[in-house]
Amino acid sequence: MMSSINTEKLVGRHCKLQKPVRDHDGRSRFSEQPRILREVNNLDRRMYLVQFDDGATTFLFPDEVVIQ
Repeated sequence: MMSSINTEKLVGRHCKLQKPVRDHDGRSRFSEQPRILREVNNLDRRMYLVQFDDGATTFLFPDEVVIQ
């Protein structure tokens, strides 16, 4: 099922984490609102590459965030 949000409109938007996640450096994140850098499809799974304020990045699934 595809989201009604246009992918181009997602890039640059902030999102709120639904649960604690780990960034690529292994740090646990929760209260932050990372910015979406891009949407990717990998093995038929949709994911967002997000960046936190300190520059750290990670991939998140759409059900792990609420788009702001």
